[in-house]
Amino acid sequence: MQRSEFILIVAVLITASCTTSVVGFLEQIAARLPLPGTPSPPGSPWPLPRAWTRNLNVATLSSKDNFQYISNVNDCRELNVALGRYDYEILTQKSGRVDAASGFPILSKVYIHIPENARQNLCGEFPKLNRSLAYESYKIVVGNSSEGVPIANISAETIWGALRGLETFSQLVWRDRDWSANHYYINFTEINDSPRYPHRGLMLDTARHYLAPRVIKQVLDAMSYNKLNVFHWHIIDDQSFPFVSRTFPELSDKGAYIPGVLIYDPPTVQDIIEEARLRGIRVVFEFDTPGHTLVFKKSHPELLTPCYGDGVNPGTPDYPNHAAHEILDPTKENTYTFMKDLFTEVFHNVTKDEYLHLGMDEVYYACWKSSPEIKSFMEKNNYTEVNQVQEHYTKRHLSMVQSLGAKAIIWQDPLDYGVQLDKDVIVQIWKSGTGETSWQTYFQKALDAGYSTLLSSCWYLNYIAYGETWRQYYECDPELSLPKPLPDWQKELILGGEAALWAEYVDATNVVSRLFPYLGAVAEKLWSTANSSSTDDAMWRLDEQRCRMLGRGINAQPIFNGYCFPGEIF
Repeated sequence: MQRSEFILIVAVLITASCTTSVVGFLEQIAARLPLPGTPSPPGSPWPLPRAWTRNLNVATLSSKDNFQYISNVNDCRELNVALGRYDYEILTQKSGRVDAASGFPILSKVYIHIPENARQNLCGEFPKLNRSLAYESYKIVVGNSSEGVPIANISAETIWGALRGLETFSQLVWRDRDWSANHYYINFTEINDSPRYPHRGLMLDTARHYLAPRVIKQVLDAMSYNKLNVFHWHIIDDQSFPFVSRTFPELSDKGAYIPGVLIYDPPTVQDIIEEARLRGIRVVFEFDTPGHTLVFKKSHPELLTPCYGDGVNPGTPDYPNHAAHEILDPTKENTYTFMKDLFTEVFHNVTKDEYLHLGMDEVYYACWKSSPEIKSFMEKNNYTEVNQVQEHYTKRHLSMVQSLGAKAIIWQDPLDYGVQLDKDVIVQIWKSGTGETSWQTYFQKALDAGYSTLLSSCWYLNYIAYGETWRQYYECDPELSLPKPLPDWQKELILGGEAALWAEYVDATNVVSRLFPYLGAVAEKLWSTANSSSTDDAMWRLDEQRCRMLGRGINAQPIFNGYCFPGEIF
């Protein structure tokens, strides 16, 4: 086959037919309540591709020894690692080796094409925020070659698109209902796909409860199965400081839950960043200030504001209004010097991304209002409102971070208090109420002000309730949930969004099952085009995706009554 025949194509053409089989089986909750929606055919990909054509012609996959990937780029580590990973995911499975089913044409070759120019295909680089659809786009066609032999072609403009195409190809493969046979099939398929938004993420808190690196890597695996591409790492908070700083090692020596044990040291952090990179996932670090910083008191108490709970003495609490010390002290120059030294290390020696998340949320003013030092600072600067103190810190901190060459993401709070931000700051909306405090109102205000915006408000996965709560995640949409259509210039400001999992009640025992498959509902909203699927129809594909993840070792919780293949559970 000539290379030109499969440039920009992904194809597997099949010439036989087979009875319908699926990997997951949903059951109604009661005889009088039939299941809604239309069941998806086997091998239905998640998230839903932008354009997907499929017919009933089917091929069987050959055994692992006879299955071959053929790529025009052979010196790309990201691709080679992915091929090894998908070789296992598709052809080994927990149920054992795959055998070709008799009476079907055999698919034994998958051709992969990406541009050979290293600067163009991005091999060896780290994924970045890129608004171009081509950055992660791919094309797949499943069918017969000119010789009548089933083949598959996957093509993409970049290595990141190729990884997304490989994931979709792996999902097109489905298993026969006969559990005793290790037979896998794939239908005639043609897919042209690209993401709806460039930023599709998960915010994970590892400060309230420490998560071992192996658990984080499992989450990264499952994120890649859902085409998510940003791991927002909320790595410190009031409760613990597990990040090991070379500049200030005392922060973790005194601030980690168990110093030297429950930590993320430099080699571990770099290992996680690399594991994410190999899956096309950015790692964006969040070091939240000036609030959520109580842990600094364990090693650097001078950085926190002394509160005057009794009205006279510094360092006295007034529970529940404030503790003895709270929030970084914006009146001291040492605060800014310390933050600059820490963020210089993080940006130049730790992160590989151009963005840092600076937090800036939940700066409660009770402590500052109690402080005569804060009052004196306000008088010196002609400030009449406490929110101006927050603005003072915010602008200085942002300016410092930008001077390092970093770009900033912040939670919405400074914007709520009227802080004027540079337009290159990304604003992440997290609050959600009703009326003027609804997320739609906050989101629209950020867009009206001209800020690039991320949505998280309706995707807080730590809020749990009985029932099919994934539906509310699926029915929240950054555009369609707004009260009125957006002009094109505002649509371009929506970068995407992130699900959030705060870890007050989450640790290694339940984090994966809490996230998946519900995180998949968010992933499809951010990847697939608007109005991609009704919620009732999506239920069937999400259940199939859940069973698929079980087969890959991800303990995804059920979404309704039913079962998956025993081999994928036990």
